[in-house]
Amino acid sequence: MKDAELIQFVEANRVFAVVRAASAESAVRSAEAAIVGGIKLIEVTLATPGSFRVISDLRHRYGDRVCVCAGSVTNHDQMDRAIKSGAQVISMPHTNEQLIEACRRSHVPPLIGALTPTEVANAWSMGVPMVNLFPASSLGGADYVAALTSRINGVRLVVSGGVGSENIVDYFDAGAFAIAVGGRLFTSGDLKNENYAAIAERARGVLRLAGVA
Repeated sequence: MKDAELIQFVEANRVFAVVRAASAESAVRSAEAAIVGGIKLIEVTLATPGSFRVISDLRHRYGDRVCVCAGSVTNHDQMDRAIKSGAQVISMPHTNEQLIEACRRSHVPPLIGALTPTEVANAWSMGVPMVNLFPASSLGGADYVAALTSRINGVRLVVSGGVGSENIVDYFDAGAFAIAVGGRLFTSGDLKNENYAAIAERARGVLRLAGVA
């Protein structure tokens, strides 16, 4: 996936579902529930057991209808395994120039993490398609996003960390390009009870708040 294709896809869909589960089976079923609910951007956190198999399974089942990202990538080995598994985007919680360059060589867009104004500006100056603002809630939430987008021209922020139904509209009003929803979408109770219908319904609600559905 090229940067321009990713930007266009994210602009149309606006919501990343961040999957973190206790098993590969639970992760796949949770991701599929979010997809049933209409979400087309799925980030599989590498802390999930069998995460590379989850990425591979989702890619084989959904092809290019869904964009599958590898999440919380912090080193070259993880990046290589994620790409070999079919990840279309490499999402990092930090900014690492070596990993960004490696993504470029592999023709896989990087979604890099930053938090402070200096970090966000530096990340954006590297020519990446988007910057993952994480954890956004720790520095003021929507007000902080508004302060950044009003001062760093054109920055495309994917807001992550503490995003839920109570602040989704505020984040987009503040200038967020997209949001990433994890624990507020895949609740521990639903995962434990395998209540995937509830996850799908919650996904629909998230998309409505994001203005997608």
